[in-house]
Amino acid sequence: MLLAIDTSTDTASLALVQDHTVLAELTWHCGRNHTTELLPHLNHLLEQAKINLPSISGIIVARGPGSFNGLRVGISTAKGLALSLGCPIIGISTLEAAAYAHAATGLPVCPVFNAGRSEITVAVYQQKGQRWCQLIAEHITSVDALCSGITTRTIFCGDFASSIAGQLKDTLKRKAIILSPAARLRRAGFLAELGFQRFCRGDFDNSATLQPIYLRRPAITQPKNTPPHTQFTAKAPKMEANTRGYQETRAVIWDMDGVIAETAPFHLRTWQGVFGKRAINFTEDDFNHNFGRRNDAIIINALGQNTPQSEIETIATEKEGSFRNLIKHNIKPLPGAIDLIKSLRKHKFKMALASSAPMENIRLILNSLGIEDCFQVIITGQDVAEGKPSPQGFQLAARRLGVQPGSCMVIEDAIAGITAAKRAGMPCLAVTNTHSRTKLAEADLVVNTLEKVSAIDLERLITLSKVTSSSRPLKA
Repeated sequence: MLLAIDTSTDTASLALVQDHTVLAELTWHCGRNHTTELLPHLNHLLEQAKINLPSISGIIVARGPGSFNGLRVGISTAKGLALSLGCPIIGISTLEAAAYAHAATGLPVCPVFNAGRSEITVAVYQQKGQRWCQLIAEHITSVDALCSGITTRTIFCGDFASSIAGQLKDTLKRKAIILSPAARLRRAGFLAELGFQRFCRGDFDNSATLQPIYLRRPAITQPKNTPPHTQFTAKAPKMEANTRGYQETRAVIWDMDGVIAETAPFHLRTWQGVFGKRAINFTEDDFNHNFGRRNDAIIINALGQNTPQSEIETIATEKEGSFRNLIKHNIKPLPGAIDLIKSLRKHKFKMALASSAPMENIRLILNSLGIEDCFQVIITGQDVAEGKPSPQGFQLAARRLGVQPGSCMVIEDAIAGITAAKRAGMPCLAVTNTHSRTKLAEADLVVNTLEKVSAIDLERLITLSKVTSSSRPLKA
């Protein structure tokens, strides 16, 4: 018997499932009264189903994104129940649960939630054969930016205002399938189905370290007795301490270009093409110096700091279009990468991909290599304000995975990527696909190929790094 809890927004929901059957489900509008209403409604649900609390063998909880207070109440309740009952806990993205209700259509499904400040929280999912895939990770954006990336008929569900529905319909026309408010209602039964699938695989989270998915820091009101010139900044939620004797979650954050796929020759060729049209000589040394950086940084380095933003966007779009056309039927994995990814998945490592590449490139490459469903989180250059060597991308990946930075192994081939990993407080394995051992010496371990690297090797390297980090400061 599994219990599903969703308190992500003003609409709360509970469900009890056994095997593939929903025994009872309760969905109601609770406003901001999660604290006072959750447990009485849970008690009512148990009474209606004639189920005793000790009969529950697993807890499934919506992790957000959503209301800060709502998530805090739901996740703390779920953790308390899991610990008291001695049963596993499984956290599921609220956006994924909303989208899964429409998986059977086979179309891309985009859950949309109001995020305030004229922004929305979105992701994109799709059922591909027997696989339920996340095409675009959770992120905050605008309606205009969302529409600019929609190229095919897409179902829009979730909790959003009628004005947003109007914008989507006006902009996307027939490409937008806007569900009715009743069809968009988020139900814990679908959350339970996703959780049940992971429960059957033994894919559990750690009750001590499971964290909400916060895409924006919570707004905290300044206390009235605070001096007028004192500034208060809302801090990101802290990771909870690991429980003694509990196996801590491990994660691997992958770079893509030059680590998973051999793309460097194609990037060099397309960069030389777009710069050549503008009478700029872009050499192989220029390319190697900039490898791993975002497009805007590469273009500014080549054209100068005063380059107009419109010109940067034009060049970047032209370059990436040429790149995708060039690699469409030519992409090949680098030695050992695919086998290691599959081995890590088998050993229950969480995995993220953090790349400076745009999402269109990432999706094309992962789909071509058949590994699009191996990553729980995908971070692109558009998800952060600063690209590598800034640590922002790796830090965001760790937060979305719900794993502490010191437990995340980064696999890189670029100097800027190694620097970013070190600044994020993460151990790093570097592979000499792009640079020499000497240039990659800042990494914790440098290998010539991933063919002989195993999941056990990475587990040991993470442990060793954590043991030695107190006496060996990370270089930035």
